Amino acid sequence: MQLTATTELEAVNQLLKAVGETPINTLDNMGFTDASIARDTLRTKAREIQSRGWYFNRDYNYYFTPASDGQVVLPQNVIALRPSTAESRRIVPRGGKLYNADDSTYVFDADNGPVAEVIWMFDFETLPESARRYITVKAATQFQAQFQGSEQSYGFTQDDERFALAVLADEERAYEPKGNMFNDAAEVSEVWTRS
Repeated sequence: MQLTATTELEAVNQLLKAVGETPINTLDNMGFTDASIARDTLRTKAREIQSRGWYFNRDYNYYFTPASDGQVVLPQNVIALRPSTAESRRIVPRGGKLYNADDSTYVFDADNGPVAEVIWMFDFETLPESARRYITVKAATQFQAQFQGSEQSYGFTQDDERFALAVLADEERAYEPKGNMFNDAAEVSEVWTRS
């Protein structure tokens, strides 16, 4: 049998195994069981970890195309929005839409949509394996603590968490643009691009 990336079901079963519970065969119709609590813990941890922004779920200068009414409704899987150095206006998320705080309006010109740094939320099974592993280990340690309340019974340890994070961080460094003081610091960039 060929090895594949971790599925959400496998991750939930790892959480259950960490507390000595029986694995499950499906994520459907679980009701309120230890398995459903494990799944919810995994999903909560996935949101938390993805909200930091990683190479696989971050767009630095994402251009939003305004709708015919000039408004930009945020997609549901936008977990965070940050200012972009490519945008001169102060763009903020407000009420599920983008808002131009400089001009106090939700309306953008059709040919001048807002640009922002966007952090996207993706389903567990679309994430890189290193992210899946880190999320699973973090969720398992939290689940163990909630389930049993004893750090000594952890199936996963703090060392497991540190190792999983180190693998993900190493992968992050490989994909991130190489920085320097001329293009990374906003203040320095403004001095060099001044006309």
